[in-house]
Amino acid sequence: MVEETLEQKLRRHEDALVACMAEITKLRAENARLRSEAGAHDVLRNIYLDEAQSSGVRVKAAQAALNVEKPRLTPQPAPLDLVAQPVEDLATLVHRRRARQDALENLPLDDPRRFEWRDGNGSDDDTAG
Repeated sequence: MVEETLEQKLRRHEDALVACMAEITKLRAENARLRSEAGAHDVLRNIYLDEAQSSGVRVKAAQAALNVEKPRLTPQPAPLDLVAQPVEDLATLVHRRRARQDALENLPLDDPRRFEWRDGNGSDDDTAG
């Protein structure tokens, strides 16, 4: 086994140091880029879309981003506050309209009340209910 000289060992360590510094510089730039992005979701999205990342890291980032990309369906309140109106039975409606018609027929032709569209209850004849 050949032992390396002190100069060779120093050169090998310098090369390793240069490689480490290059990696640190690259990671600092990526870290700065990720921090300057719009938000946490964008960071997670960049990580899980980055094929250079390990599959475990990508899966964790995708799981963390899942609730933001596909929100859970939750029950929503009804958009309308509907209230049922009481329904007038047909016999009462017919009786009321016949009484109105009889009253109109007994008015003189020049009486303006003959041409009103309101019934005796003050509601529209067609919308009484």
